[in-house]
Amino acid sequence: MNRTQSIFWRRLLRPAAVAGLLSALLVLAGKPALAANPGQEQISKDFQKTVTLGAGQSVSVEHKFGEIKLHGEAGREVKISATIRVQASSREEAESFAQKIQIEVQQSSEGVRIKTIYPEEEKRWFHLSKSSSWSVSYDIGMPSDAPLTVRNSFGGVDATGIHAATDIENSHGSLIVRDLGAARLNNSFGSIELNGAGGNVSVSDNNGSVQVSDVKGTLEVRNRFGSITTRNIQGAATITGGNGAVTLTDAASANITTSFGSVDARNIRGDLSIRDNNGNVEISSIGGAADITNSFGNVTFSDVRGRVNCTTNNGRVKGSSVTGASVTIFDSFGNIELDTISGALIAETSNGKVSMRDARGSVELKSSFGAIEASNIPKGIRAITGNGGVTLTDIGGDTYAKTSFGSVLAERINGNLTVENTNGSVTARNVKGDAIVHTSFAGVTLQLIGGRITVDNQNGAISATAMRAASGCRDISLKTSFSAIRVRIPEGVGYNLTARTSFGRISSELPVTSTGSIGGESLSGTIGAGGCQLQLTDSNGSIEIAKAQ
Repeated sequence: MNRTQSIFWRRLLRPAAVAGLLSALLVLAGKPALAANPGQEQISKDFQKTVTLGAGQSVSVEHKFGEIKLHGEAGREVKISATIRVQASSREEAESFAQKIQIEVQQSSEGVRIKTIYPEEEKRWFHLSKSSSWSVSYDIGMPSDAPLTVRNSFGGVDATGIHAATDIENSHGSLIVRDLGAARLNNSFGSIELNGAGGNVSVSDNNGSVQVSDVKGTLEVRNRFGSITTRNIQGAATITGGNGAVTLTDAASANITTSFGSVDARNIRGDLSIRDNNGNVEISSIGGAADITNSFGNVTFSDVRGRVNCTTNNGRVKGSSVTGASVTIFDSFGNIELDTISGALIAETSNGKVSMRDARGSVELKSSFGAIEASNIPKGIRAITGNGGVTLTDIGGDTYAKTSFGSVLAERINGNLTVENTNGSVTARNVKGDAIVHTSFAGVTLQLIGGRITVDNQNGAISATAMRAASGCRDISLKTSFSAIRVRIPEGVGYNLTARTSFGRISSELPVTSTGSIGGESLSGTIGAGGCQLQLTDSNGSIEIAKAQ
């Protein structure tokens, strides 16, 4: 890799210590080459050396300004092949500098060290020859079972088939490795690509993308200002990123932390933990628990077989097909959309809508300034919001709804219904249990209520229809002001009637044995044989008692 004078002036070079080293100097004749630029001369020199490596010994490479290729082979030999290229304004200048570049091969009890040494006068030489440049490239074959250490800069590294421990640090160039054992990889201002590792792997990068696949051990990845893509990790994966997307597919378990980038995690056999900011999070096919923290990004999860805990803000949450024991969601300034939840559910947001369909456990939904919609909830529900409507259908157990400045609609409730509202209407149909409603400044309509009916309203009309109970009757208490009351009751069911109003009339389609006068403002008596309480209280409105159809 060629470097101009400006790069070298910015990066001071350290003198090399050469005492006591076994040095192999370049002695082959220079090969003239066509100048890369008009008026330039380029030469190249080749270097080759082979040494034998003992069992358990390692290979170490120290280099800069050029590419390194390494490949594991059978046998015990380390085969070193290098090419030096120098370009200068004259052939004499190029040859003079090339002759001073040394490749040192030192062998000791620990193994073989390969080092490139540039002359001390390189800064002065390039100061005089502004358009000059040089590079040294390596191709090294080595025993596949020997440990490897590489330190390189301003050039790429390519390593294949090194099955022992591998430690590579590089900068300003790509790092590509395949078919390794355990590995530690470090790079900056360049990408990292790893395909196949037989042991644990640690990867660190700055300002470059990272791609890792087929790791038989654990994986740890750190990166800044670059994307991270990983797949097929047999052990646990720990990923820390920043300012780049993170993608993980197939891992035993995972812990992911990033910011200003999206996260996509799929097919995790165990637990998954995600911490993100300013990015979307999408997960699916999680065998264990999922813990998600995010902000300023959407969260989507599906097919999670453990519990789900999600805390986020300023983003939508969408989840489905969770078979774990529980789902807990806290959000703000975002909608929550959920479908097919097997365990207990708590979902809370502010300034957003909550939608829930098909939840098999207990359900609690909360919002402010947002609507709540839920259906097919066998075990009952608590739905609380403010300034938003509440719609609940096909609820199998007791149901509680609370809101203000929004309407409530409840249909097919197989338990008791309790509604607290202000400044909003309430409509309920087909309630098998009791119906208890508190509201104001809006109407209440209750149809086919199988249990007790209790309505406390202000400045709103009331219309209530009671079903014939399997045995006997159920108490009814309706109260409002400045609007009418109309109640429909089954024929043949007895009630003790108490009805009072002011500035209105009382009328009944059913016979009443009365102690007052029909059509007046007060009526007490019995309908049929009496029994349950029918209490109707109004002011500034009429009261009507009718037959249920």
